[in-house]
Order: sequence, then C-alpha cells, then structure tokens
Amino acid sequence: MPRSSAKDRTQVLPFPDASDLHLRIARSFALVTDWNAALNGHFPLEDVIAILTKQVEARNIALYRLAAGKVLPIATKTNPYDSHAPELSSGALARYLADTKNEALTPGSIWRLKDARKGSGFAATPAAREWDARPEICEVSLIVLEASGDQIDFLEMIFDTPPRPSPELPVSIITQAMADAWSVRAAGLITRLIKTYGRTRGSQNAASGPSDILGEANPCALSRAEQRVCHLLSTGAKPKEIAEALGISIPTVRTHLRNLFAKTETTGQVDLIALVNETRGSAG
Repeated sequence: MPRSSAKDRTQVLPFPDASDLHLRIARSFALVTDWNAALNGHFPLEDVIAILTKQVEARNIALYRLAAGKVLPIATKTNPYDSHAPELSSGALARYLADTKNEALTPGSIWRLKDARKGSGFAATPAAREWDARPEICEVSLIVLEASGDQIDFLEMIFDTPPRPSPELPVSIITQAMADAWSVRAAGLITRLIKTYGRTRGSQNAASGPSDILGEANPCALSRAEQRVCHLLSTGAKPKEIAEALGISIPTVRTHLRNLFAKTETTGQVDLIALVNETRGSAG
C-alpha cells in the first residue's frame, strides 16, 4: 500500500527569481522523482498522473497495457481544473501503431495522432473513426513505456487545447526518464493495479466483467495452457503433479510458469498464488 500522497509542486518556485525554464526543469525533476516513487509503491500512481495532466495541460491521461490485442486500463485521471469525469479510449490508436510501427515502438518514444493521420490507409482504421468522432479533441499523444513481444505499456494523453512544447526542455528527455523508471518498477505492481481498476469498474458497472486473472475476462491474456497450469498451481499442486495431470513434461510446466510470472509480473510461485487469491477476493 502507498505510504503517502505525492505533493503537487507544479507552481513551486525552486528559488527566488527563478525563470520559467527553471520552473519547468524543477517540476520535471519532481515529477520523475514522484513517478519513480509511485512505481515502487510509495505514492498512489493516480496522484502522479493527475499532476502530469496539470503540467502538460492535458484534458485526460490514461495508462494502459496492450497485451495480445487486448487493452487493459491501469489508471486514468482528468485535469484537476476540469469538471468532466476521467475517460478511457478504446485503445484503437495504440493497436494501429502496434500493427504498423511495432519495431519503432521503443520505450520513451512519443507518437501523435496528427502524424498517424498522414499515414496511408489510416483514414479507414478504427482509430481514425474513434477520434474523428471527437472534434473537441485536437491532439492525442501516446508515450511508450515498455514494448516487449505482444505487450505494450503506454500513456495516452488527450488534449482539447493545442499542447505547448518547450524547445529548451524537449519532452523526450522526460518521457525517456519515465520509461527508464518503468523498467525497474516494483514486481507485480502494475498487474495488481489492473486488477484493482477492474474491480473498481466492476463495482460501478456490472457489465465490466470479473477481474479474476483466471476468469472469463482473462486480464493478463493467459493462454489456455497457462490458465490450466495456474489453476492447478493455485490448488497446491507441485510442478510434477501438474505435469502428470496435464500429460506434459516438467520442463514444459516450467516454461508455462515462466510465462505466467512474466505476464502477471509476479516473482515466483508463492507470489503468483497470492495474486490469484487476491483477485478472487480471497485472503492471502
């Protein structure tokens, strides 16, 4: 559990007579420090995202994971100066980029809707239809935090006023620092946030589906074989017993376990079982 709340230092002068550039640098340092702390469980991640929306003057910022073609929301925050509720997109723009720019989606990279619109065939995509239907939105920016195989973690920034870049402090410096911090986040944190977000939405909207990692919603995009191994593991079965029950070799069971640990961001069998119990609402 987070130990405290992040402090918004957006308008705090670093020293008397500080220039606007000094203020931008100071608040960027503070943001990256708080982001790193949140990724290690010291602050609520949503607090830091709320501060980020204010600093970049975005309408809304959402944090997602795209895994096996499925978009999993992690957190979302609106600008605290606005009155509308936090929102989530369909993730169609991220899917488009994953399909067309996969090799270039490096951690810290920034991708903008205005540039995607220039692509051949983009106008006929679900991403174009989604954002063409939102004339009040003038720009959407995606920041890649991690891209590995069929999984991409990213921030989606929505702007209803044109973003104002700072030539003296390129935004790529900050996004790269955020991606670097993402790569050393606390084990299991993001998976737990996905489950927490799913449970919260489920309590608000029964149609949102269960958050059990072995449930129908399959929030970690587990294969059927991985689900079977995980289920048996959660009942207390050992790898040898799982191999015998499923008619597979012990090395194959271990391969499935490694994939399970990676997809659920857990550190081992004990951590994985605890996560299964947690997402089922059980003790432990």
